[in-house]
Amino acid sequence: MKEELSKSQIAKNAFYDAGNKLPTCVNEGCNNNVIVREWKYWSFKSECSRCTQARKHNKKIDGVQIHKKNYCENLDGHLGFRCPVKTSTIQEAIEAWKEYLASLDLDHEDGDHLNNNPKNVKTYCKLCHNRKSKNTGDWNSNKPSRRDIN
Repeated sequence: MKEELSKSQIAKNAFYDAGNKLPTCVNEGCNNNVIVREWKYWSFKSECSRCTQARKHNKKIDGVQIHKKNYCENLDGHLGFRCPVKTSTIQEAIEAWKEYLASLDLDHEDGDHLNNNPKNVKTYCKLCHNRKSKNTGDWNSNKPSRRDIN
């Protein structure tokens, strides 16, 4: 009797059948594959599990430079609006976000989660990330990096 595949397994197979590869961790010096958030939508984190755990526990990994900042990079308003957490300098921003690091996300500037080039990945607070995603249409589930395989 043939076992039926789940939607997630079908999406995973389609991803690899299309010739895709998992992106490499965004952190300089790390060559591990990223964490898969959800196969059904081809949704990936920007870091591997080793780097994520090290960052969350403030541990260093020899030869690896963590890319995620400890402040919202939109403090200068380059997204067309200023971060609602008003700070003037990076040092002020680091201090303001010290207790709220879990509220910072890694965002792919071009909306493509397969493009883990560090120049394409920025750190934004959840408020700026949400607004940027709405403004640019990154929420569109029809984008190539957000596929739902039926």
